[in-house]
Amino acid sequence: MNALKANEHTTRRRFLNSLFWSVYFFLPIRRSYVNALETGRDVVEDSLDRLASRQNEDGSFGVSSELFGRDPAVAALSGLAFLAAGSFPGRGRYGDVLSKIVSYVGNCSFKVNKQQTGFVGVDRSYEQIVDDYLNDNNLEAKQIDGLIANLRENGRKPLYGHGYSTLFLAEIFGTTNDQSIRDKIKNAIDLIVRTQNAEGGWRYTPSAVPLADISVTVCQLSALRSCENAGIYVPSNTVARAAAYIRSLQNSDGGFRYMTAEGPSGYGRTAAAIHALQSSGTDYEVEIQRGFEYLENVYPTVADTIQRNNMIEYWTYAQFYATLAYWRAATTNSAQTKWNDFSRRVRQDLLARRSEDGLWNSNISTEVETSFALCALLTFRENSPLFLR
Repeated sequence: MNALKANEHTTRRRFLNSLFWSVYFFLPIRRSYVNALETGRDVVEDSLDRLASRQNEDGSFGVSSELFGRDPAVAALSGLAFLAAGSFPGRGRYGDVLSKIVSYVGNCSFKVNKQQTGFVGVDRSYEQIVDDYLNDNNLEAKQIDGLIANLRENGRKPLYGHGYSTLFLAEIFGTTNDQSIRDKIKNAIDLIVRTQNAEGGWRYTPSAVPLADISVTVCQLSALRSCENAGIYVPSNTVARAAAYIRSLQNSDGGFRYMTAEGPSGYGRTAAAIHALQSSGTDYEVEIQRGFEYLENVYPTVADTIQRNNMIEYWTYAQFYATLAYWRAATTNSAQTKWNDFSRRVRQDLLARRSEDGLWNSNISTEVETSFALCALLTFRENSPLFLR
């Protein structure tokens, strides 16, 4: 999809949404559905305010003591939540917050100097940290050209964060046409393309390592699709190979395992895989349907199965991707009914997990946990391209 078509599509969706709300009170059949989705609106807006209050002065989120504190991915995911709420950089309730996020994430993009021995704009104290990272991982400076990361922090798994950061910048570009970030997005894409491994996937290190995993691969594929939708060139072969790798990880029960070697299916990685296959532009209807059947078996959208519910690992991450998958699939009457049932249950469960401070707390990253939850709660508003069907 070129940039013109992407902008036309976004504009058309916004017009249709506005038309829907203008005739809402004349459609009593639809009103109960919307009311069910809108339950907890004030609670959600309060949580958005609480999340915004945790932004650091430089635009980042989190603290250095956390595993991924001040990682650009934490800011990027927080930014997706504010986009989902309808704000844009410099516009809306969280416009200033988003402007600072865009600046911070963009400033975390590495650009090698002409000699390909160091980086533009990296101060001396940070340069030593970067050199240590390169030495520890047998990398050269030119190999992380375009990487979006903060290597000062503890996580040191930068390709995962790079995917979310690239996705966020592409969403910003797709909604604002901000040319100041276009080169950073293109450099980020180049890094993703050249680090794809022989299996067709990616792992944590920005290099073509022997073994990939499904979570990092989904992250890169989602970023590439967002970039392509924003009108920035992405090699079709890269997307096709990534989708084929994800497809190869489907087990006989319809769920998806973590890596090529045999392993159990998981709800979160299955939801993420469905979303990625939906985004790949290739026909994987059979695999997607089998994946949905697995999700329904683990987390029935009607029956109350608390025991299985609690068995879902990385619960908000899992439901973030499940929400995207169910929402995107809801283009037929039966799929719309399934979405209605799923959205009611997941909204109830998400709000029940909200802490008294208005956040979804986590010992890994409260901001990430909260952002995943808020995006899941706000997906249906379709306020940014990621959430469009």
